[in-house]
Amino acid sequence: MFVKIQLSSNLPIGTVLEFDAANNVWNTALNNSNLFGILETTEQDEDSLWWGQVRFGNTTRALADRDIPDEGGFLSVVNGRVFVDNTTDNKCGVIAPLARGQATRTAGNLVMVYLR
Repeated sequence: MFVKIQLSSNLPIGTVLEFDAANNVWNTALNNSNLFGILETTEQDEDSLWWGQVRFGNTTRALADRDIPDEGGFLSVVNGRVFVDNTTDNKCGVIAPLARGQATRTAGNLVMVYLR
């Protein structure tokens, strides 16, 4: 499931977003304590506003905050990026295991995630 929503600015593809009620736009998520989605595409309209296609469920790609273990794990969020945290009770999604032939995933890579 995805929707097109207004962004705070031109953000990188794969950024994890949360709603900024004070400004009525979607901005970089600080963590995964609020509803969040992952930015898939961006465009700027004729009024210089930024809009993005954001996915709230299913499979997509998100920016890694740090190296991702080959076995993947439970998804957590910090500063608009994802990392594996298998100690959390918040099972909002998973980061997929390393696919056959894929290089080890490091900070800044887009990684496959599944949002629940």
